[in-house]
Amino acid sequence: MFHKTGIVIFSIFFCNHLLAQEQKTFKVNPGEKVFNAIPPKDRYAYSNFIPGIVNFKNNNVGGGRMNYDALLRGIEFIDANGDTVILDNLETIRNVVMATDTFLVEKGTLQQIALKGNIRLAKSWVIMVSNHQREGAMGQVTDASVETFTTLSSSGNALKTMVAKDILTFKEYTTFYFGNKFGQFKLANKKNLMSDFGNHKKELSAYLEENKVNFLKEDDMRNLLDFLSKL
Repeated sequence: MFHKTGIVIFSIFFCNHLLAQEQKTFKVNPGEKVFNAIPPKDRYAYSNFIPGIVNFKNNNVGGGRMNYDALLRGIEFIDANGDTVILDNLETIRNVVMATDTFLVEKGTLQQIALKGNIRLAKSWVIMVSNHQREGAMGQVTDASVETFTTLSSSGNALKTMVAKDILTFKEYTTFYFGNKFGQFKLANKKNLMSDFGNHKKELSAYLEENKVNFLKEDDMRNLLDFLSKL
């Protein structure tokens, strides 16, 4: 049903994470294992691994107990040996359904949270390295490049075994995306909306101005979806 290889699902549009809404922050001290420093209750979408369905593009269906991990940025399942394994062969998968949630995984992990007509609303929830500090002589702490650690944090296998040598800060980010009936998604912002709804620029501009839309707030995005579906 699933293959035990370590291909990790990357968070879609990784370069846009700086635009995301900051939420929880996690500090990992030198000598601490990263995977242990961020507890399961803060990493997983559900409190337990729950029954999930994988819908493949060839119309086959698979199933198992699954959960979404925001630190690994992928969907894990429990294999026959009782180990947690990252779902792979993503190019063959149409979507993954857990509880009432639909996850789109081919180019990243997006959770579809609403659908009105042909317009979809989805969100990306990830936990990423935001700062790297090095402890020097006399206990002084200095900022260091986060590039290496950001790259490492894209690898689930590396994160599962990685022990921090310096002080690492991870942050939780949520971003929202609008998509079409073909499953093509763009980051939710004014520029993309004006491009996709070019025939309704006047109405859209008036709505955004009147409602002071916050593109990082889920309620605002759901209300905007309602408006867009009526254009």
